[in-house]
Amino acid sequence: MPAAFAGLPRALLYVLVFNTVVAVLLTAAGFGGDFGHNLVYSQCIGLAMLFSIHTAWHLLWPEGRPPAVGMVALLAIAVPVAWLAGSALAAALLGQPWRSAISQGGLAVLMITAAAGIVGTFFFWTRGRLAQIGAHAAQAELRMLQAQIEPHFLFNTLANLDALIASDPPRARVMLGHLNDYLRATLAAARRERHTLREEFALLSGYLELLAIRMGPRLAFTLELPEALAAEPLPPMLLQLLVENAIKHGLERKVGGGRVMVRAALDGRKLVLTVEDDGLGLGASRSAGGGVGVAHLRERLAALYGGGAALELRDNSSGGVTATITLPEATHAR
Repeated sequence: MPAAFAGLPRALLYVLVFNTVVAVLLTAAGFGGDFGHNLVYSQCIGLAMLFSIHTAWHLLWPEGRPPAVGMVALLAIAVPVAWLAGSALAAALLGQPWRSAISQGGLAVLMITAAAGIVGTFFFWTRGRLAQIGAHAAQAELRMLQAQIEPHFLFNTLANLDALIASDPPRARVMLGHLNDYLRATLAAARRERHTLREEFALLSGYLELLAIRMGPRLAFTLELPEALAAEPLPPMLLQLLVENAIKHGLERKVGGGRVMVRAALDGRKLVLTVEDDGLGLGASRSAGGGVGVAHLRERLAALYGGGAALELRDNSSGGVTATITLPEATHAR
């Protein structure tokens, strides 16, 4: 979804509440008509303001946030447009002549529209900046966690590689190739705020191939990525923690090992990412401290998507865990 419309449903709710408060204040001040009259005008003008700003934002900055100067320019244009269009719609709904609605207290209504627009725009702008800062903080925390986790994984892999060089050189060469691919993909992901699902799955494939050499027949895995979703943008390493948990807490501690399945699919136009295992279940993960990483992942999703993303963990009836991440409308959905 374009950045300008990503938070539109929540913004709409906030604007409806804000418009109602404006109508209450105008009625209490004795301005305009009764509460019903003021409510209709307040909602029509306020909603016209919201949609005019969001439409212009989408057209001019479809994938990003406008600069402060651009936002001021949008507001300067949106105020008279919202005043005229909103007043015309309110007059039509109330059965009043449009010209008389404009002429009666027109300048005062325009000033009220400007004041309300400035307050509302400042609120949303500030809220957006805080969300952006939170997203950057989540990315910084992710990189810090990666710096702590990757050396442990790397040392274990190098120790296995050292043992294989003496006992099974062909297998050691295969492992070295997978390690090279995994490190290359990890370094590329660490430098970006977004990459594609294809790159995310390539990263997971390298990781799982390395573990499959280490665990042997105790680990099987399946990666299912429809070609139509391969170019979908995604925060790097969003699925890594869930796959790590599935193996570390679900399969490594299980005598016979098991299987991990990672899938990407659409539910309507929402992107659904699933990590499923047939390991020991949620109880094993919680007892081993796996809930801390999941809490960080929830915080990261909240910082990046607000309320538009969800993470659900559930025990499977036949054993193991299914972790499902649901993200807002897919950009490349057909």
